[in-house]
Amino acid sequence: MSTKPASPAQAAGASEAAALAGRGAGPPAAPPPYRLLRADEDYRYLRDPRRRVDWLDRLKYVPLGPRRRVALGFGGEARQRLDSFRHLDWGAGPPRSLSWLQRYMLHAELRAPNFRAFVQLKSALEHGRPGGPRDVDRDDLDFHQAFAEFEHERPGLRLVVRAGRHELGFGSGRLVSPREGPNVRRSFDGVSLIVAARRVRAHLFITRPVATRPGLFDDGWERGQWFAGAHLTVPSPLRGGQVDLYALYLDRPGAVYQRGAAHERRLSLGTRWFGAAGRLDYNLEAVLQTGTFGAAPLLAWTLASDTGVALPLPWRPRLGVRLDVASGDRGGDRPMGTFSPLFPKGSYFGEDGTLGPANFYDLHPMLSLAPLQRLSLTFDWVCLWRYSRADGVYNVPGEPLVADLNPERFIGHRAGANLEVELGRHIGFVVTLGRFFRGPFLARAGRPRDLDFIATWLTLKF
Repeated sequence: MSTKPASPAQAAGASEAAALAGRGAGPPAAPPPYRLLRADEDYRYLRDPRRRVDWLDRLKYVPLGPRRRVALGFGGEARQRLDSFRHLDWGAGPPRSLSWLQRYMLHAELRAPNFRAFVQLKSALEHGRPGGPRDVDRDDLDFHQAFAEFEHERPGLRLVVRAGRHELGFGSGRLVSPREGPNVRRSFDGVSLIVAARRVRAHLFITRPVATRPGLFDDGWERGQWFAGAHLTVPSPLRGGQVDLYALYLDRPGAVYQRGAAHERRLSLGTRWFGAAGRLDYNLEAVLQTGTFGAAPLLAWTLASDTGVALPLPWRPRLGVRLDVASGDRGGDRPMGTFSPLFPKGSYFGEDGTLGPANFYDLHPMLSLAPLQRLSLTFDWVCLWRYSRADGVYNVPGEPLVADLNPERFIGHRAGANLEVELGRHIGFVVTLGRFFRGPFLARAGRPRDLDFIATWLTLKF
């Protein structure tokens, strides 16, 4: 079983070295952990069969010749999830919703010196949701990833050119994430250049987002959209930390906000400072967005923080707090001011996935406990307000949720609990529940009830 990072901030900043664990002499103490981006896993150390320590290692490196330099590798996952809502849309939707979500993913790769081909299939099924599955719930069968990769490596330098359909994920997933929480993960078609030189890593890309369609092998491009950028990670001047610097450009026709629909051209300039100092961990991010929304100029921003302290007590408690703010539109002749999270993780404030990070500020304390080595508990409480009264509230994809605005600022607050169990390296089990108490804004917008949510899922990976 892999050892978890001590905090979410450290998890977000885990280095590429995790994928290459065990490439030194002798058998590794444990197999490397499965990664959020499965294509980033590297099992070339298994060229030496004596270094197998997991019973499924024989699938990770299958030599095709006596020199063992060309090999096939296989992996996959199956996830079974139940989502239950009471008073969906705070009472404006069906009184009860119980849906069964199934996700199956299988990948294969061909590795040769300086070359790799990677293919991953996905199947996402949904049953029981009132009104039918959403876009993120169903995709019967399609290619999730299919790319070729050319690599040049020498001491202190690694250069990778990747072309085709592939996932992108940067930092904490606030702006670019493979969307792990929902049933259908996200990918992009295009070209990436990845450079790693000692403690510096750069990722440059130009892509088109892949549109999720429910049928068989019918996923194409999001119509007219382009997404490009550069992401750089360097050592921090603060001991034990790192710094992300990035520029991300999104060209999206028909973008919809509370202000209306228009062609959006948005440039996001950001930085993230993360690391640990003793028992304290931190993860601080700032983003400025500029561009145009139709004929109007665009100016938006966000500040986000996740800090915590590990207490020297039984069960290894971590007491943390997140403080975040994202701008909203002020209307009139002012520049378009609604912050866009671009392609964020699907469960931003919690697994219920009801609200997204636009036009808000919050207070989000949390307590994490580890009673056993393979069991963790998290309790959190998030309070949410609108930043601008002239703008509405948005879901995670960035679409307006409430048509009619009112002068109230407080959206509501949600209490949640999460139990996570690792049943060995290959099996994970999660139960999460929460209640979202509607605030004055939702009450005056015609949402008559508080929302209850519970989900549980079992994941098998190899």
